[in-house]
Amino acid sequence: MRVLDRCGALTGAAYVVLVMVGNTMSTDNSTGPHPAHPTGQQDIASLHWLAGSTSAQVGVTLELLSFAAFVLFIGYLCTRVRAAGWLAPAALVGGVVSVAVKLGAGAPMFAAYVLRNEISPPTARVLSDMNAVAFVVDWLPTGLFVACAAGAALSTHTLGRILGWGGTAVGSVAVVATAVTGVHVYAGNPLPFLLCLLWILLVSVRLAAHRAPRATPAAASDPVPVGV
Repeated sequence: MRVLDRCGALTGAAYVVLVMVGNTMSTDNSTGPHPAHPTGQQDIASLHWLAGSTSAQVGVTLELLSFAAFVLFIGYLCTRVRAAGWLAPAALVGGVVSVAVKLGAGAPMFAAYVLRNEISPPTARVLSDMNAVAFVVDWLPTGLFVACAAGAALSTHTLGRILGWGGTAVGSVAVVATAVTGVHVYAGNPLPFLLCLLWILLVSVRLAAHRAPRATPAAASDPVPVGV
């Protein structure tokens, strides 16, 4: 496998690692209560904590870099399975929409951060809830990407049966679970989404570690007698 292809495969692992580490670093880990549904005043306090925490700001940077890595992985994987027909472009669209939702989810929080000394608690609550709702909505396009990419990989024999059928299953469950959750976003179960992240990590490592079989040298053909 060429070095460039190996780097493309590893962008999936980079995405998962960066988003998990970045999210952990950018989350308020200070002492005190951390309710599941904070009030607007608590949201403002978290914004001020972010302003005074260098590690949290680094975490936000890592999360943004993870989205860039995800774009690269989407392009790499969809190129590998392009022979699967409509499943490949469907996976591409699902991945692109997922990245768009992720970036769109960050905009309200960045606006809240910039205006942290001016906004009211109700406004802070609205912006925070917009970010939380977008996180749940993102499970659907992420599941669509995983399900279609896994199906395409099965069709093209890019992955084995375990990763192929496993990705199809967890991606489909993520899509259905998000749709069933509907407006009850705070009741959503993130487990299918986390399994999609695990699938991306495993596929990334699997493809990066795969060695293409060596070409077998063609047997020398018998000399053709030349007539005199």
